[in-house]
Amino acid sequence: MNRKVILDPSYFWEEWLKTMVILQRPAVQLQLLAITLSLVAMFLISQWLWRKFKQRFPDISQFEEKNEELYYQQIGSALFYYLLLPILSLITISLIRFIFLQRGWFAGYLTDTIDLLWMYIFYRIFLVMLYSSFNMKAVEYYHHRFFAPLFSFVIILQVIHIFTDFDTIFHVSFFQLFDQSITLGDIVVTVGGLYFWITGCSLFEKVLIYLFSKEIRTDQRAVQSISLVLRYFLIGLGITLIFGYVGISPTALAAITGGLSVGIGFGLKEVISNFVSGLFLLFEGALKPDDVISINNEMSQVKKFGIRATTVQVIRDNSEKIIPNQTFFTEEVTTFTGSDPLVYRSVVVGANYNCDPQEVIKVLLEVADQNPNILDYPRPVAFALEFGDSSINFELKFWLDNPLIGKRVTSSLICDIWKAFKKNDIEIPYPQRDLHIINGIQDNNYDAMDMANL
Repeated sequence: MNRKVILDPSYFWEEWLKTMVILQRPAVQLQLLAITLSLVAMFLISQWLWRKFKQRFPDISQFEEKNEELYYQQIGSALFYYLLLPILSLITISLIRFIFLQRGWFAGYLTDTIDLLWMYIFYRIFLVMLYSSFNMKAVEYYHHRFFAPLFSFVIILQVIHIFTDFDTIFHVSFFQLFDQSITLGDIVVTVGGLYFWITGCSLFEKVLIYLFSKEIRTDQRAVQSISLVLRYFLIGLGITLIFGYVGISPTALAAITGGLSVGIGFGLKEVISNFVSGLFLLFEGALKPDDVISINNEMSQVKKFGIRATTVQVIRDNSEKIIPNQTFFTEEVTTFTGSDPLVYRSVVVGANYNCDPQEVIKVLLEVADQNPNILDYPRPVAFALEFGDSSINFELKFWLDNPLIGKRVTSSLICDIWKAFKKNDIEIPYPQRDLHIINGIQDNNYDAMDMANL
């Protein structure tokens, strides 16, 4: 791969000294002072105006919580909040630039600041569009972890380009690694590129899931699994491309990995085992996001599936557990939504011996048909189980398409069955026991007690 000329570190200090000389010029200092004072003043004024706006319009100024009736007013309020500072700053610095030009003063840095403010305005409009169109928490997460760092990175590069020669300092060599010069540009591309690429792949995965859920009606668990595989594939591809662009030698990588393989094998054995297990789970499709499983005798729902570990939400108390992926290969796991999301549930009830068993079965089926959560197909069934000590026991079996509502449906059925039995004069008997007293044993007990009293 062709690389640009590697420069000596002395070039970096030469550019640094040139920048310091430029900053000492009165014309430059005057512009920087005007820019700084303008930005500070406009920040304070914008904060004051926003407080007044919130007092005047308290309903639409709370645009964090979307209101369908005030949707467009909230968007206008968000635009006012996000664009107030950059627009005021743009107007102020444009007026100062006009004054400088009228007096024949140098205004180059004021012009550059105006360009940066225009970039800032478009960036803030982009944020308002995101917040108004998508989930607030998701946008806020990627706003602070992707969009804001990326915008700041671009602005810093623009500022560096204003004051110095961008290409020169980025091709200055700082140290040698495996007989290869590592430049400042290599460091920036490696660190910044890896961060933005990995975070961007996560964002791409979320966008892909959103598009499929809105446009294509398909199995969302399968979509999430495919997008997760695609995400890690893109991460691996990006790392390879970035290292290739930087020019890291494959021989050097082989030497590093070969020397550390033994240490990694012993020290990170569990991590590697979980990683390999995660790959098998992904490609086999045995476990997918939103699956309902039973592990360690607790019913849980898979919330987040990763290469190293899986996050599940325990249904019993809504807590979350992070389970290493190899656990799903070493322990028995029951899944309720693997190939078929339907689950079978039943309710057992007793009826008095004076009842008509066919009538009881009919009532149980009527109760099941009236419950909206019980599936019509497969049909619920009811039958007599056994002759009990005090009652004839019956069982009502039914199907659900969501294993998470099993207890709620069972509770509803028990209440409805009790009302239906009462309405149809079907008695649920109490347990009955017959007590037999043998006189001979009773007389012997009395004789023993008399002897004791003597």
